Amino acid sequence: MKDLFTVHQVSRCCGLSRATILRLERKGLLRPAFIDAQSGYRYYDNHNVSRIMQIQLFLKMGMPYDDIQLYYRMGGASQELLEQAEARLSIMKRVCEEIRLRVENREHLSFEFVTLPQYVCFTGEFQGTTVENRYWAMYNLYHQAVERGYRLLATEPLFVINRRDDFIRGAFTEDVVNFTCCIPLEPDTAPEDAVVYPACRAFSCLYRGNYDRCAEVFNAFGAKIRELGLRPAGYVRSLALVAPYTGQDISADNYLTRLAVPVEE
Repeated sequence: MKDLFTVHQVSRCCGLSRATILRLERKGLLRPAFIDAQSGYRYYDNHNVSRIMQIQLFLKMGMPYDDIQLYYRMGGASQELLEQAEARLSIMKRVCEEIRLRVENREHLSFEFVTLPQYVCFTGEFQGTTVENRYWAMYNLYHQAVERGYRLLATEPLFVINRRDDFIRGAFTEDVVNFTCCIPLEPDTAPEDAVVYPACRAFSCLYRGNYDRCAEVFNAFGAKIRELGLRPAGYVRSLALVAPYTGQDISADNYLTRLAVPVEE
């Protein structure tokens, strides 16, 4: 047994408890190099230790146990896992971008093309003129979603579809407008009357700051759309990356909002 390790040695070098190592065995993710038939003692080799360390890496990356099992079952070559990893990477890049804007602590307005994913949403139709109108509309709709037991989608922000195009002409006004509040839900558990918004290509404007600059930002966004000669294929969406009802500990000056207009290819 001089070339093998006890569970105590593996536990110490991997920084895991004995119970955690045995849990990996029960989940079929780890097989000891040798099990003594009489004593039941488990012994592990270098390959076992390396696998445990790789599993720890996957868990820190946010991979669930089922995906890790699929990784090993497919010999590391799974299209499904690749797509899931790319989706997680996209989310992490978005989070890093948001945090960087606050750390740099500067005015920010940037434009880019993005691909909006498919959204399955609990929605509500409203009218209003002010940011406060939209705030309370979304707040109350969010409360309904929780009350009804809908499974909320953590990876995507709440958003509002503003049924307006005045900003494209550089003439944003505070007139009463119709808008739709959208709360993304887990697709597999969404109710039958949930609204599906297909994935689409969009032109977007990301800005950091409170909502006092709303008219200025919308008109700047419209000017860029005109400059590039883009043809909108739908109404503008306001994706609340951080808003009062989702981040009370973040000051209004550090709110991040992405405006996105679906555009023709």
